[in-house]
Amino acid sequence: MSARKSRNASETIAEHDDMTNRLVLDSLSPSLLADIFNHLPDAVIVADVERQIVYVNPACEALFGYSTEELLGRKTLILYASEEDFSTQGAKRFNTATESAMEDYRVLYCRADGSPFLGVTTGGAMRDTAGEVCGFIGIIRAARSEERALDALQRLHAITADTALDYDGRLKAILSLGVEYFGLGLAIQSRVSDGEYLVEHCLDSSGELKPGTTFDVSGTYCSYTLRSGRPVGFHYAGRSEIRTHPCYRDFGLEAYIGSPVLVDGEVYGTLNFSSLNPCEPFTRDDLLFSQLLADTVGHNIAQERARKRLVALATTDELTGLSNRRLIIEFLTSWVARSQRSKLPLTVVALDLDYFKRINDSWGHGSGDAVLVAFARIATRLVREVDLCGRMGGEEFIVVLPDTDAVGGRIVAERLRANLAAEPIQVSPENSINVTLSAGVATLQPGETLENVLARADAALYAAKDAGRDRVFVDDRSAAPD
Repeated sequence: MSARKSRNASETIAEHDDMTNRLVLDSLSPSLLADIFNHLPDAVIVADVERQIVYVNPACEALFGYSTEELLGRKTLILYASEEDFSTQGAKRFNTATESAMEDYRVLYCRADGSPFLGVTTGGAMRDTAGEVCGFIGIIRAARSEERALDALQRLHAITADTALDYDGRLKAILSLGVEYFGLGLAIQSRVSDGEYLVEHCLDSSGELKPGTTFDVSGTYCSYTLRSGRPVGFHYAGRSEIRTHPCYRDFGLEAYIGSPVLVDGEVYGTLNFSSLNPCEPFTRDDLLFSQLLADTVGHNIAQERARKRLVALATTDELTGLSNRRLIIEFLTSWVARSQRSKLPLTVVALDLDYFKRINDSWGHGSGDAVLVAFARIATRLVREVDLCGRMGGEEFIVVLPDTDAVGGRIVAERLRANLAAEPIQVSPENSINVTLSAGVATLQPGETLENVLARADAALYAAKDAGRDRVFVDDRSAAPD
């Protein structure tokens, strides 16, 4: 053993008498502290009121992988896996205002080599004879398997019950929990379809992998998971039968545990955790927890699908599939505010299908619906992705054109008019007709409200209809000066 390692804690602490003077029990000498704690099997850390370490026992060195010299004088933050936990524990119990006694709790710590572990801790403040806090003590041991599992289940329940988390936040929290539980640095929630593996959510300590990345599923370890239909784990790929797999050849991933994700009874993808470093063999409890995480992810995906369906029903016109009046107003409200701030143009085109009542009277409402659907198909094809085309009601439509002036608005309206007029629409098994539209264009003016710009677009529309229909009028205030 080196001279550095052979130094006992008593000698080290003796060199830091200036710090130990701030301990709770000044009457205890450093050698007596060592006599009390050096032979305990659990790690002991003593800190001053600033949470600077003034004593650790040999069990602490063994548990955390640091030497005494590396820890003395350092903040206890060095032992935590996250700064947030360090701050949380400081607010709860490790502060001079605390009234708490010694308490038992669990927290995630980090070893010198960077590996996290769940620690079962008894900790709190120490007080002098006047009752003032003069230091803190923590007695720590690594959690046993059943304690790790219980803690993970409690944290998973807290994630699923947290109504403040949105879908993406909940998925991120589940991935983080898995990373901490398995001690593996890469977490992926994938969607698998037609042999393609799409990364939808991920946590990557290296920062290299991003959502949206795709792979051939046969080149991933998840191919084993999907074939087996159950959790699969490899703790040391390079020493196993999968060392010739493309995933090991291309990425060198040594450790992997993954489970299939089911949504509404169908295979959606996988949830998996992996690392470039080998790990301890996975236990049966590890595989069960992996599947529990995957099942929770699948449930959240199903809920998000249902939520989106409800949103679509609430904001989409059932017949045409275009945005309905509610979404049009919401979209316009947002863009009016943005346009007034940025001074960028915003143009509204009000559209009305000409002689629509005649179509219903002549061919029936089913034929009128066919005309509305045909126009919606044309409009969807012609407008930009940033634009919004919606049905206000009946045969009236609105096109909202962000960052577009009146000239651009007229071009869009004329394009819609020309394409609709040129496309025969089947209104009965034997008959098809050509339909025209009239349009009014208005561009938002400085300080103008949503109601004002809509009223001007409607006024231009009715002027177009009064002038004979099948034409586009631009509102006078929106027209470019001569």
